[in-house]
Amino acid sequence: MKKTVLSILSFYCLLTSINAQTTWASIQNIDPNTGNDPYVIASGDLDGDTDIDIAIGTYNFSADVVKWYQNDGNGTFTIMPTISDAGTLSGIGGIVIADFDGINGNDIIVSSSSNNTIMFYTNNGSNGFNTGITISTTAVGAGQLTAVDINNDGNLDISIAEYGGGVTSWLPGNGDGTFGAKQTIATVNLPGNLSFEDFDGDGDQDALIGYVDDTTSGTIEIYYNQYVESGTMTVSWIKDAVTVNSGNPYLFVAAFADVNDDGVLDIVKSDNVSGDIAWYSKTKNGVSVETIISDETIIDRPAVVAVADLDNDTYNDVIVTDGGSGNDSIIWFHSTDAGTLNSEALIYDNNYQHYSITINDFDNDGDKDIATIGYFSNTVDWYENLLESLDITSFESSNIKIFPNPTHSVLNFEGLAENTVEISITDMLGKNIYKTSHNPINPLDVSALAKGIYTISINGKLTSKFIKK
Repeated sequence: MKKTVLSILSFYCLLTSINAQTTWASIQNIDPNTGNDPYVIASGDLDGDTDIDIAIGTYNFSADVVKWYQNDGNGTFTIMPTISDAGTLSGIGGIVIADFDGINGNDIIVSSSSNNTIMFYTNNGSNGFNTGITISTTAVGAGQLTAVDINNDGNLDISIAEYGGGVTSWLPGNGDGTFGAKQTIATVNLPGNLSFEDFDGDGDQDALIGYVDDTTSGTIEIYYNQYVESGTMTVSWIKDAVTVNSGNPYLFVAAFADVNDDGVLDIVKSDNVSGDIAWYSKTKNGVSVETIISDETIIDRPAVVAVADLDNDTYNDVIVTDGGSGNDSIIWFHSTDAGTLNSEALIYDNNYQHYSITINDFDNDGDKDIATIGYFSNTVDWYENLLESLDITSFESSNIKIFPNPTHSVLNFEGLAENTVEISITDMLGKNIYKTSHNPINPLDVSALAKGIYTISINGKLTSKFIKK
């Protein structure tokens, strides 16, 4: 049943500890025939109703397409008219959903590897998208894209892993749907991954790059954004003195994430040939400490590794997919809540080859679900998170009110009896962006959050969405 965006929600306020268990429903098909070789997937609200929709791109090098799927809020999706213009794209290697022009809500930007182009599809405000606008024709072998504010001007920029061009680059966004000239982050051989976070804590976004530095060795490096240090409001980059990791035969994913929940960013990787899924604890210009999460005995050809809190306990879990067809297709590693991970647990098994996933709350029930593309099966599917609370020995039924919603600056609470509660806020991508102990008598200041839809969790048990205007 669809939940309306919060005015008053009824919650069970648990007075004793519980054993939270996450199980998964059977696969639910969204699109039985995407076209050949769907490769990338993203999620976000594309029609302005606050429900989470899905967009995908194919990678067949022959009239590839961008498609989107409208969510009714219950996890039932409608296949919408194809977004891309016929014959304009070949080899879609990246896709992002965000509002780049400030008009009509979220737009879609994709990369076309064979065409060396970045295409921008603006939202028309009527459940559709306008004709594509080419914003770059010099992104050679364009692959993964990231939407992030690199130059601290409040506008989203686009970063590009130019696999064929041997460079990582970015396009400065002007906030009105136009972009400045392309700028270089680093020149590296065959870049495949870009991830951004403020790793050195200086107030600007740093870059993590995964690339192939010769024919056999994939390397992970951090480049520090010098926007703040320069004092001139310009972006430049300095590489960390110590490489995060190298020697990966086929580095598939490299990204920032807080794997052990200590509030300090780590780095996570997936290597499709060695089978290693690992995370690295690292300080600026210091050595990395490796922890293996999974190896070839669990999934021989892993593809995606992602970090998210799947069971609403405020601790991050790890999700891994099979990039082949011989092992479990999607598994997860539940956090022990003490900085380590439990053994793998199955989400689902098929031979679809999941090169990309997106994690979001597709049925508005307060927990994170998973949507996938199947490169082998030419399908889009999703897996419902059936979060259950077991072994409840006593509880108190109560009405909890969180207001105003939408909000510009603060959230107020009514109906919480505790003097102190643990609050966690996650964004639409499932990333934990705020965690604090709070007295609910006082308003919670959310003024620093960017505009968007967020999920607030109280004591790891009570969850709801709110809109920051």
